[in-house]
Amino acid sequence: MILLFGSFIAGILTVLTPCVLPLLPVIIGGSVSGDTKDAHRPFIIAGALAISILVFTLLLKATTLLINVPPQIITYISGGIIIALGLTMLFPNLYAMAISRAGAEEQAQKLLGKGTRNKNKWIGPIIIGAALGPVFSSCSPVYGYILATVLPAHFAPAMAYMISYVLGLSLTLLAIGYYGRRFTSKIKFFSDPRGIFQRALAVLFILVGVLIVTGTGVKVQTYLADHTPFNFDSISAQLLPKGDHEIDDANLYNVKKPYKAPEFAGINDWINSNPLTMQQLKGKVVLVDFWTYSCINCIRSLPYVKGWYQQYQKDGLVVIGVHAPEFSFEKVPANVKSAVKKDGITYPVALDSDLKTWAAYNNEYWPAEYLIDRNGNVRREHFGEGEYDQTEKAIRGLLAEGNGDNGMMLPNTFVAKPNEPSPINENQTPETYLGADRAENYVGTPELGSGETQQYTFAKSLKINEWSLAGKWKVQDDKITAEGNSKLRLHFASKNVYLVAGSTKPSMIGVNLNGKPISSTGNAGDDVKNNHVIISQHTLYNLAKLSKFGDGILELSVPNGTDLNVFTFGN
Repeated sequence: MILLFGSFIAGILTVLTPCVLPLLPVIIGGSVSGDTKDAHRPFIIAGALAISILVFTLLLKATTLLINVPPQIITYISGGIIIALGLTMLFPNLYAMAISRAGAEEQAQKLLGKGTRNKNKWIGPIIIGAALGPVFSSCSPVYGYILATVLPAHFAPAMAYMISYVLGLSLTLLAIGYYGRRFTSKIKFFSDPRGIFQRALAVLFILVGVLIVTGTGVKVQTYLADHTPFNFDSISAQLLPKGDHEIDDANLYNVKKPYKAPEFAGINDWINSNPLTMQQLKGKVVLVDFWTYSCINCIRSLPYVKGWYQQYQKDGLVVIGVHAPEFSFEKVPANVKSAVKKDGITYPVALDSDLKTWAAYNNEYWPAEYLIDRNGNVRREHFGEGEYDQTEKAIRGLLAEGNGDNGMMLPNTFVAKPNEPSPINENQTPETYLGADRAENYVGTPELGSGETQQYTFAKSLKINEWSLAGKWKVQDDKITAEGNSKLRLHFASKNVYLVAGSTKPSMIGVNLNGKPISSTGNAGDDVKNNHVIISQHTLYNLAKLSKFGDGILELSVPNGTDLNVFTFGN
């Protein structure tokens, strides 16, 4: 019930988020354009928008109809429709001609009945609402939570929450459109269908459509969030359920209210083990470790996880590595099995390729550890790197709880040492994703365009954390692919530089540092031989190792067909 009410409030708040603010002119303009005596337009737009969001959600998650449709296609369609509507408002004769030739008026009369006057006036607002549905649907963390976490597991409640969210959103937009129409209808300057105001609205439609199609709207949203008080996403996020496992850092077992560990759900396969269940593991102390094989943070924490398994397995500790992929190539079982063998992992690994177990734990991080006692209750959570000594003490404590010996029979040595140096410097370059979905700090010509193959030109200079491309590249959602002999430059600040990359056939990436072959500088990474990295399987490669924390410009010469996903860094 709380989430039902929270979803309604989140729908209202969504109207004030940076994602929606640039689109409000389309709602208001669509409500007041045309014949201002037509009071139905705001209702039609709001209704069409609500239905569009619900239909889009069902198509996206409850069917396989859109499984092979790139997300940007939906964006192109929505933006293209808004541009077309702007053009028809700017040139009304085109609209009348298009409606007539398409026979849309006749079809509308059949659908709406002979008793309705001016049926063709319904078509424009229906199209506006329907076109904006997919765009509005991505504008709230509450919508995202329902879509990703609730809907896959509980369809009926999820749809109730979704309807509540859509009602809050559409009723608020209805009020804005309705009162905007009432205000403008009283002023002749606004109501003239061929006047300057209506023409300006048409141009605004076109500009908004261009923002949607080109993805420039994301930059506008970011600017609004950073420079205005209209960042309501954080308020909406507070409406999400926190569950019964609030964190209290005051003690070793930091789950204030221990909760029953979720069962493993949707596991595609198991490595090093037959399928396991939490029920089978009752009576054991269990460490569930969410990881993915190309994540540098996971790789750095791996020696501790392996060490705990080796040290405490005979005392009753079970470690389950839940492999939750971040990139598409990490969903390939053969790739994971190869990584497990290479990294010397001997404990059971569950392949959570569809992130069902990830969702069951409401997890959001790589790596993430959930420590479970012998009764099957989660007693400690830790996200990211660090606190290895505290986690190990918690493991020993839970093992001792079952033995009643206060840990006296456990090994005298610890795997983790207290006060281990942090792997992250506060001025270190953050993870730098190269795919269009999460790319940041890119500079160069032209801008990155998802799904497009373009010829790129390096930026003249790079500030720290910025990167640039030269040559022909295909930019996709989670990676970029060289088409021909292409180049990439990155101005980083770190001690170690890593790259997640791969290729269907072996390829060699040339590596330069500050304009010189990297081997000649003495800073070549572990995977660099003679100034080159041999790329075969999709995994993490160490490109550079500086003697101490510093900055530099890394230049890669990338052969045709090589995929690059993300740069990561370490101290």
